[in-house]
Amino acid sequence: MKNPSERIYLLDQEFARHDIAYAAELISARWHPSSFIIYVADTMRVKAEQIITQLEYRNQPAEKPARIGEVHAPKRATEIRVIKPADVPAHLKNHTWEFAVYTVWTGPSWISDRLYVALLFRNTARTVYGMREWHGPGAPYAHDKMARRIVTDEDFRRSLMTDDPRVAEMWDELDA
Repeated sequence: MKNPSERIYLLDQEFARHDIAYAAELISARWHPSSFIIYVADTMRVKAEQIITQLEYRNQPAEKPARIGEVHAPKRATEIRVIKPADVPAHLKNHTWEFAVYTVWTGPSWISDRLYVALLFRNTARTVYGMREWHGPGAPYAHDKMARRIVTDEDFRRSLMTDDPRVAEMWDELDA
């Protein structure tokens, strides 16, 4: 029987040949043999399971093979949360802007290329909307600082304003 690092190496090679993106989580305990949970896109789940089955039975016809891992295809997850701008100057404390961060994962949250983040803003009258989007790696975590810039820098704010109906729909999820 191959050890976990050898098994995941073989799996990685096969997934690369079939262009399957994945994340692996090692599960290990004293009373349980080491195995992996394999996360793949839902569209690749069947192919991933076929590859794992082939690897488990390769060169082991006489004995029951060890499981490489279970395949999971997480569904889409969405989070929207209200934020406040950081350190707004005193003369702008009574600004009329509301902010939220809208995040969508289409796979495990630690696979950053399957991440969508949008910093949303609107005026309190809900007549003006704006958004800054990031797809995949590179989405900042200091959204409150960008919100401050939207409050304090009118040119920057104008550059992010939009009539895109998706922005209002994202806000509707928060307001529901």
